[in-house]
Amino acid sequence: MMDSETAIERRHADLSLMVREEMRRFALLDHLLEFKYLSLHDIGQTGQALRPQSREELARLPLVAASLDAAEAQLAHYRQGLEQAYGQRLRLHTHAVVALDFERLLWRSTPGAPV
Repeated sequence: MMDSETAIERRHADLSLMVREEMRRFALLDHLLEFKYLSLHDIGQTGQALRPQSREELARLPLVAASLDAAEAQLAHYRQGLEQAYGQRLRLHTHAVVALDFERLLWRSTPGAPV
C-alpha cells in the first residue's frame, strides 16, 4: 500500500510504502520516506555549481546535513510508532531525502531487520 501523509502517532510521514498483510509471506520490504527541500538561495549556490559536486561534498554543506539529520530524526520517531503497530512483521527501511531545488537529490537510507 502506498500512502502519502500517513498519520503515525499524530504526526504525518511524507510517503509510506507498506506491504499488505496478505503479502507479508513474501520477502517484501516496507519503506518510509521523509522529504526536505532547500532552495539554491538557502544553500548559497547555483545549479551550475552543484552539478560537479559529489553527493558526499553536498551532504557536508551545513544546511544539507541539518536537513538530512532532521529527516532522520522524524523517521526514527515514525519507526517507533510503526514498530508498535506492526511488531515483528515490520521490515522497515527508512529514507531521508533532501532536494536541492530541482537540481540534485541527496538521501540517507537506514535498512530494517534482515528478511
